[in-house]
Amino acid sequence: MIGKENTGTALDGERLGLTDVHVLPKGAVLEKEPVNKFKYRYTTGPFLLPQNSGSLDWILLNNDTTQQRARVTVFKCPIGTVKAPVAPGALVVTIDPGESTHNANEYPEGLVYEVQVDCNSRLVFPYVSVWPSNFGVVIPGTGISAGSFVRLMPGRLLV
Repeated sequence: MIGKENTGTALDGERLGLTDVHVLPKGAVLEKEPVNKFKYRYTTGPFLLPQNSGSLDWILLNNDTTQQRARVTVFKCPIGTVKAPVAPGALVVTIDPGESTHNANEYPEGLVYEVQVDCNSRLVFPYVSVWPSNFGVVIPGTGISAGSFVRLMPGRLLV
């Protein structure tokens, strides 16, 4: 079982660092079954991890005035087969107003991935980037900003 003792977010409190897939961001819970319901779903759409990528990082910023919960899932999208979540799986994070959280894990380069974010506020902003090693130096051209995420428009609450 993954507990609070296995949380971590940065190398020195400012720079972001790569974490083991078993290390969850502060306030995160691994969701084994989709039990939380959310109003909005955002996606990066498919993207390739470039050669020499060291890690895939996602960040969420809560610009709402209230504490927010969000679910982040990284999918591997092999061509010709159904996409599947990659380790650590769907993470449900709780973010205080004005705060951010992130998770960076190493995945095989040259494959197609997607990051989905489910949340209840339009003021939760996602960002995805790829690093060449295990700390937060972004490979130029790999950042996917909040404005580039596509909002999926479901007819009901998302599970």
